[in-house]
Amino acid sequence: MKTADSGFYNLLRPEQVGPLRFCGHSLPLDSPAIFGGQLMAQVLSTAAATLLQPRAVHYLQMSFLAFGDPEAALDFDVAIIRDGRTTSHRNVLVTQSSKTLLSASVSFQDNMEGLSHALAMPDVSDPEQLLEHSANELSLSANQDAPFPFRIINCGLANKRSPESRVWAIAREPAPADALLQQMLFAFFSDATILQSALQPHQLDWQSPGIAVATMNHTIWFHRPINVNDWILLHSVSPSTGSGRALSTANAFSRGGSLLASVAQEGILRSSA
Repeated sequence: MKTADSGFYNLLRPEQVGPLRFCGHSLPLDSPAIFGGQLMAQVLSTAAATLLQPRAVHYLQMSFLAFGDPEAALDFDVAIIRDGRTTSHRNVLVTQSSKTLLSASVSFQDNMEGLSHALAMPDVSDPEQLLEHSANELSLSANQDAPFPFRIINCGLANKRSPESRVWAIAREPAPADALLQQMLFAFFSDATILQSALQPHQLDWQSPGIAVATMNHTIWFHRPINVNDWILLHSVSPSTGSGRALSTANAFSRGGSLLASVAQEGILRSSA
């Protein structure tokens, strides 16, 4: 069975160069900026590498503070905030030549029994049905040259100006069934389409002339195990755009209807057209 290039996985796992320090690099993309999803995956990897025992990621919160150089090395410094009986907490600072690019908080938690409920998945067409009828496939514009891109299908909406987007996503090549890696890969692609819901009311897309979009902060709450080797629906809505900013929230569902994760992102959104 064909799998993704191991070099891609290695890139998502920065090299440990000290007890709490790591060095990483960026995807070789035709872009002046570093893809935010790549940094999210790398932050999860470095934070998890400092755990006393493996634990699943509970949430990831990231604040992007400055643009980085995709051709320069990245420094990841991890701070151990707490190791409890069932949870662990880490802070991660990413810098380049002493310039702080982002700060992140990561929480890990053991699997535990408890009360359970979840939102129902919206009624959408199956991905195979969309493919059969020439669905609108989106490329991860910031990731299209990576050895492990995701395949993304736009479900489309009857109201083209609704502040909402629904996309199916799946890994093009099978990924190993490693729980942390699966969460890293979900984080990787979650940055790619969530703000589409903020573009919809203004009839814009990622290729619109004069558009400027960049992530400011991004949060993921993981509810259930992730499997990027099967289709995942990311249903996003945008409560507001204004002052050059856009906010979108999203829920991610398995094709079977399980709520896997919730995501929120605020980003720069400007158009000079």
